[in-house]
Amino acid sequence: MFNTVIGIVFITVLSALLSHFMEKYTKENINQYVTSLNAQISNSIDRYVDDMQKVLMILSEDANLPVIADKKFVGTYEGYSAYNHFYDNIRSLIFFKGYKSLSVILFDRQEILTTDLNDGQDFKYIRNALSMNMYREITDSDQSMVLLPGFSLLPGKDNNTLFSQAIKLWDNLPGEKDFMVLSADKNLFSDFLNGVNNQAFDDILITTADGKVIFSLNSDVSTYDEFSGKDIGRLAEFDTLHFNGSSYYANVKNSATTGWYVVSLINQNKIDKQINDSKIIIMLTGIIVMVILILAVHLFVTRSTRDLKRLSKTMKNIEKSNYKIRSDINRNDEIGDLSQSFNAMVKNVLENQVLRNEAEIKSLQDQINPHFLYNTLDAISSLAIKRDHVRINEMVEKLADFYRYNMNIASHNVVEIGTEIQHVKNYLEIIQVRYGNRLSVIYEIDEGVSEYLTIRFTLQPVVENAIKHAFNEMSGAYFIRISAYETEDSIVLEVSDNGIGIEEPKLRQIMQSIDGGGSLPHAEPRGGVGLKNVNMRFKLLFGGNYGIAIESVKGNGTKVVITSRKMK
Repeated sequence: MFNTVIGIVFITVLSALLSHFMEKYTKENINQYVTSLNAQISNSIDRYVDDMQKVLMILSEDANLPVIADKKFVGTYEGYSAYNHFYDNIRSLIFFKGYKSLSVILFDRQEILTTDLNDGQDFKYIRNALSMNMYREITDSDQSMVLLPGFSLLPGKDNNTLFSQAIKLWDNLPGEKDFMVLSADKNLFSDFLNGVNNQAFDDILITTADGKVIFSLNSDVSTYDEFSGKDIGRLAEFDTLHFNGSSYYANVKNSATTGWYVVSLINQNKIDKQINDSKIIIMLTGIIVMVILILAVHLFVTRSTRDLKRLSKTMKNIEKSNYKIRSDINRNDEIGDLSQSFNAMVKNVLENQVLRNEAEIKSLQDQINPHFLYNTLDAISSLAIKRDHVRINEMVEKLADFYRYNMNIASHNVVEIGTEIQHVKNYLEIIQVRYGNRLSVIYEIDEGVSEYLTIRFTLQPVVENAIKHAFNEMSGAYFIRISAYETEDSIVLEVSDNGIGIEEPKLRQIMQSIDGGGSLPHAEPRGGVGLKNVNMRFKLLFGGNYGIAIESVKGNGTKVVITSRKMK
């Protein structure tokens, strides 16, 4: 009940806020869209004007133009050829670029070269314009490149010119006031803007800075005569304009190259209707979302409370040392993560406890091998018969150190690598008394590695396994190499021999067993169990990326690689 009341109050407050801000946000969204389109149109005009300027500059430097303008070439083949080549150039440009026309005005000679005239009356009209000096806007300008909004060579007759651009030829031709005019096709812009508009605007205008409308997408420019004299640049975003008995929202974008303005007009009634429709839709959506949210929160809280109680009960059972119990909560949220972490923690605690006990007991049992002790005592007895007191003393000390290390169960599970290697040295020096010169041991220990920590009883089971199995059925000399070095993020211990090696199927079976994926081969001695034990201890303590790997080729010896995490 309380949740329902809170939900109703929240919906009421939210409705009021949406009603207050909806109009503002809707206008901002529409204005952003309009601004983006206006920027696209304005940039297109800028690029078009820039392109026209480049074309004019290229044509003004055409090598044929001075020949055409020079009177001495009039009536000559050279003048005729230059005239034809120049006309071919401008016609190809107009066709390729989509311009309306291009004209070269030889003002001082009262002559014109143009693509825009159709009959003698047109020539007569322009010659009269030349004599009346109607092109003073160009000839009197201080600029070499002149932009002319709405300018046409045939004003009143040609209504398809949007604007023209003129370049003075005073430095290129002998005449003092000759110029070239390139005109933009209004129809080309109409096609482009119709594609951009997609019926979003009621009209799109292009105006000069003083409010003169030179282009209208959907109306005659005379419709906007009341714009004349207005400072279009002072219009605010989404400003309201009133003309022809209607109100419009206007968005204005300035063209950096021309100084003109692109004005997009949207009928105010259309926007207001869209705002009201948006309010209704969002209000209904808000109510539906809030109802769903209230129900979802209620269900979530109920379920979460129930699952947390179950998890709490499971934890209390763990407190009673009931490690077999597990949480059965399966969710894709924080409570599910907590349940999985709890199960993993219980599993790790149980495995660590069991494996630690088994490792210490098995290690102690394996190391205190009666046969090893008997063989060592036999060797000491042989030395006693020979009265080799020094060797007897060394053997007894090594044997005492060896068993002292084995019997020290209360020590930490990790020791320095140097200590572990010394333990293996004691073991091998005792073994070498039995084997004599047949067994050679090589130590390759990098500087600084001895200070890192590793798990106790890491190397001795591996070395014992090599002696028991690697040299089986060998009659010649054999060696064991013990290496220790560090990589970027690991410590690597290697024990390699020149023994009989292991066949591929058996090696694969041994590795599967060591990794916990199967049983040891039939009649495999305890050495395999020792390797499996060492591998499991490494993975439990350091992670799955660490442990034992075995490399072997039948007849070419075996290498056991132990990878340990760097730890001091």
